[in-house]
Formats: sequence, C-alpha cells, structure tokens
Amino acid sequence: MLVLAGIGLYLSQRWSRQLRVQLRDYVREMSDSLYILQYDRVDLNILKGRLAISKVSLVTDTAVYKRRQQEKRAPAVLYAFSADHLSLRYFKVWRYFLKKELSAGSLMLDNPSIVLERDTRNVDTSRHRSAYENISSRIHSISIGTLRLDSSNFKYTYIKKDSAKVITQLHHLSIRVNDLLIDAKALEDPSRFLYARNYELHLKDYRHRSADSLYWMIVRDVSYNAAESNLRIGQFTVDPRYSKGDFDKRVKVQQDRYDVQFNKIAVNGLDPKELLENQQIRARRVDIGSGSVDIYHNRLLPSSGEIKTGNYPHQLLQKLSIPIMIDSLKASRIDVAYMEVNAKSLQAGTIRFNQAGGLFRNITNIDSMIARNQHCTADLDAVFMQRGKLRARFDFLLNDKNGSFGVSGRLNDMDGRELTPITRPLALVEIKSCYIQELTFNMQGNEKGASGTVKLLYDNLKIRILKRDEETSELKRKGLLSLFANALAVNNSNPRDGKLHIAHPRYTRDPRKSFFNLVWKTLFTGVKEIAISGDVPL
Repeated sequence: MLVLAGIGLYLSQRWSRQLRVQLRDYVREMSDSLYILQYDRVDLNILKGRLAISKVSLVTDTAVYKRRQQEKRAPAVLYAFSADHLSLRYFKVWRYFLKKELSAGSLMLDNPSIVLERDTRNVDTSRHRSAYENISSRIHSISIGTLRLDSSNFKYTYIKKDSAKVITQLHHLSIRVNDLLIDAKALEDPSRFLYARNYELHLKDYRHRSADSLYWMIVRDVSYNAAESNLRIGQFTVDPRYSKGDFDKRVKVQQDRYDVQFNKIAVNGLDPKELLENQQIRARRVDIGSGSVDIYHNRLLPSSGEIKTGNYPHQLLQKLSIPIMIDSLKASRIDVAYMEVNAKSLQAGTIRFNQAGGLFRNITNIDSMIARNQHCTADLDAVFMQRGKLRARFDFLLNDKNGSFGVSGRLNDMDGRELTPITRPLALVEIKSCYIQELTFNMQGNEKGASGTVKLLYDNLKIRILKRDEETSELKRKGLLSLFANALAVNNSNPRDGKLHIAHPRYTRDPRKSFFNLVWKTLFTGVKEIAISGDVPL
C-alpha cells in the first residue's frame, strides 16, 4: 500500500509538471497562437482522479489578433474567461497520458467570468475548422460528464460596422453542460447540440435601461433547457423610472407612459441553432400566464406632432432588426388599463379590459414564412369595464405596405352606466341609463383610414350633458341641454319604430394618432350614428 501511494505521489508530481507545460502548448497550438492560457498552480492527484488549477484565465494575444485582422484571418468572435479555481473530478489520468483521451466525470469553475466579443468588421477568409479539428493533433477526444459554471459573470460586446458598441452584461448566471463529447463523430450526432446532450442556463435577473432613459426593462428567474428547447421567464416588466407627473415634466409633449408586467412566460420549441447560426428567433409556442398593462396619456400637454405612419403593430413587426417566427402566442389573465387626462374636463378617465387573453398566430417578419401565410391573426376576449363580455379578432396583412388590417368583434350584456367613468371625464357625458344587449362590429382599414359596419342593440338610453365649472373645476349638469338632448337628439333604443338601424362608419385617420385610436374612432363613429340623431357634443 505504501509502495502504491509512493508511486502515485511520484507520478502525480511528475505529470503535474508535464501538464503545466502541455496545457499552455495545447492552447497556443490549437488556436494558432491567438490565445494564451495562464494559471498559478496545477495539482494532479492520480489516486483520487482529480486535477486542480488555480487562478486560471484565457486571454487573447493582441499582437497576433491585430496581425490576423490585417491578413483578413481574424475570427468574428473572440473568447476570454477566468476563474479562481478549476476542478476536474473523476479524471481518468491513465487514459489521458496513454491514449490521449481526456475523460472526466465533472468540470467545475469557481467564480468564473466569461467575455465574448463579436466584431462585424472582421473578415475571415481562412477555412473554418471544427473544435475536433482544432484538438485532434494533440488529443483524440474530450469527454466531460458535467460542466458547471455557477454564479458566472458574462459580458457580450457586439461591435457594429460603424464601430459602435452594444454591451450586454449578465451577473449570477449559472451554466450546466451535460455529457460534453468532442470527437470525430460527435458534431454529426443529431442528439447533440454544440457537442453536448444538453445545456441548462439560469439567470436570477437582468435589467436594461431604455435608450430614452424613461424605463427599466427587467427579466427575472430566466431558465433555458436546450434538450427540451424551452425558455422560462418568471417575470418581465417595463418599469417607468418616473411618476406620472415627473414623466410629463420630462417628455414635455404628449406621449404614452407604459407600465407593463408579464408573469410565467414559457417559450416552447425554441430553435437554438437558428438563433446562434442565423440570428433568428424561431419558436413553436409562447405562453404568458398573467400580467398587466397600464398606459397613461396626458392631453393637457402639447401634441408632439410626430407622424405615426408606418407604426401599426404588424408594420413594427416588419421593422424588427432580428428575424422572428412564432407559430402561436397565448396570453391569459392580462389586465389592461388606459388612462387619459382630458383637456376640456381636466380630469382623467380610465378604460379597463380585465382578464384579457387570447391567441396570436403566425407572428413573423421572415419573407419566406410570409409567402406561405400573409396573415397574422389575434383572437382575443376580455371583460370590458367590469361587466361587458368582449370578443374581438384582428387580422393583419403582413405583406401589405399600406398596413391593411381587419377587425371584428362583439360585446354582450352590459349595463351602459358602467361606461360613465369613461364618458364623464373624456366626453363630458354621463349615462343615466342604458342596457346594451349586443354590439357587433366589422371594419377594414389601412394607414389612411377605416370603414365598416356597426350594429348596436340597446334599450332605455338616457344621458346627462356636463360642463366644467371654471371656478371649482367640478363637472356640473347642463340641465336644459340634457332635457332637449334626451327628448330630441338621443335615440332611446335600437331597434326603434320596428326597424333595426345599422351604421356604416367611415373614418379618415389622423396620421399623428395610433392604430388603436383609428379602431376606436371608427367604432365610436358608428355607435354615435345609431344612438344620436341630432347634434350632441359627444
């Protein structure tokens, strides 16, 4: 036993010295002198099958890199990493030294830091070599059961053609690679991706400040499983950095303020090869478990004058810099609220869609996919203003330069008085009574406007017309005008006089207003045509 221990100690020390030299030589030779491997100590224990390397780092030889750039042989991506400690366990030492096969049960890095830099200015005319081709002159194969990088710091720098840099930094990133194998056949194995059976990533949180510095965009509890092709996000938020009042002071003109939260997001069928090799996002299905969207708009501020032509939802999708194809997206239990401060009443009204959800299909900006199916559709449902049951369908024509779309929908069983929180501050009208049996609508439009049909079935419509008191700013009833309006201008019901009245609204778009403003204005024009026969200020 003592003899074996002595032999083990002797070989451990001898082979440790060999490894100190070999590892540096391997990296230099395999990278054609582009990379340098540095470390403080190398300790090998052949009896326990352990290899430990302290203060290890991989850095670029800048002189070699600059020379390769001049020779047009510089790679598009540079790699660097460092770790306080690298530990290789269940290391089959004899197989390594006798057969040149590196095999181990696990590889762990303590406090790792990973840096990637992609330079789009580089031109590489040399032949691409696989990982196996790079190692095969020295090592026949590399097999690692589990590779773990816990609490990693990750930095990715993207250098554009104009030399501008986009830097992304992630902290506390955990990476786990299962069954890593690099040999002559592994790259062709369909059950592997980048030589491994599986990659698992977990990120506690990541925050990014918007370009205009008005928002924080935050993701929390992100996990990715390559074998299952799924991505899980615990929460995604768009958090305003300023309160409503401070937001108005900062932007100085009319601008929507968003406060968004989506919970339990699942991306299934995410194709990692398309993402890494072709920079395309392709997924079979996305699910959003719950969330909220709050939008605030202050009409007291001056108009920005911004022309919003080309900013319909499907037009913005086509403008995305990254190609995307999502077969379907399902959202559930989303509470949507739109608050607007009215310039006449000086008060705010809020439109609410509670428990909203639905299914989006064929979300894409890839020409070949659009050629197969040019329609992106959304079938949605929600509870409107606490009571009304609303269903709507949007049909966006993806290949139309004029932004053509279609919208249809239906609202059932609603007490019209539930609309007063909207109509009172925004239209200076209070609904005293009204029962809405059914509202159906169908419209088609584009960047210039929209037209369609509106059918509204209702009973017992009575309103109060309001005005703002200049001294107190309170809304008060215009008694006489309300009386005449109900008697002469307001149509009490539909059908009336044995006839069903159907509207055919046509509305010309204000290019400074949004897509949803056009949909709302077209619908409201039809409703007003049915419910009002005189000149009532709605």
